[in-house]
Amino acid sequence: MERSRQAVLAATLELLSPDGDVASLTMEAVAARSGVAKTTIYRRWRDKWELALDAVMIDMLPRFDEPVDVGDTRKELLTFVNSVVTMLAARPYGPAMQGLVSQIATDPQLARMYREQVVEPRLAQLAPVIERGIARGDLRADTDVRVVHELLVGPIFYRLFFSGAPIDRKLGPRLVDAILSGFAPRADDGANRAPARKVRRKGTRSTS
Repeated sequence: MERSRQAVLAATLELLSPDGDVASLTMEAVAARSGVAKTTIYRRWRDKWELALDAVMIDMLPRFDEPVDVGDTRKELLTFVNSVVTMLAARPYGPAMQGLVSQIATDPQLARMYREQVVEPRLAQLAPVIERGIARGDLRADTDVRVVHELLVGPIFYRLFFSGAPIDRKLGPRLVDAILSGFAPRADDGANRAPARKVRRKGTRSTS
């Protein structure tokens, strides 16, 4: 089953290259290119939009660099954000996300898929980085993981979808430095520090 899945995802990327034109993608073309029956494809993906999202984003997440503890909050944040910068600056990933964004915004099922399989795993990956940054004194104790995530990733998508400003190697460091400046401990931060806000995980009660 995993072999068939990878064949379908690879075929989808080939068909989307180089322009990321999701609107022109068809399940029939994916079946023909991958050698996997269309009925099998539909059992796993509801439509071409789910398939494209899986191919250009969800399936890519395990390939992102892991922001492991290196004793340096800036380096760890850069590791986290640079994977996104690199992917969205490349074809067909960036153009495909441009084609997917309106569908994600208007299709509740696709939006839920994006939140559960993209946003939540990335929040869980970022949370330990923020916790270590707080422990080191690089970030305020009340730093909100979700807000940091949105401030790191949001400008990348804004450039991709709206402004057209370059998504280049300079962007990641600028975003990280803005986060470190904006969430740096204040001079009046004393001993009464609020607990770090944690990401709510499924099956647990929120501590935020």
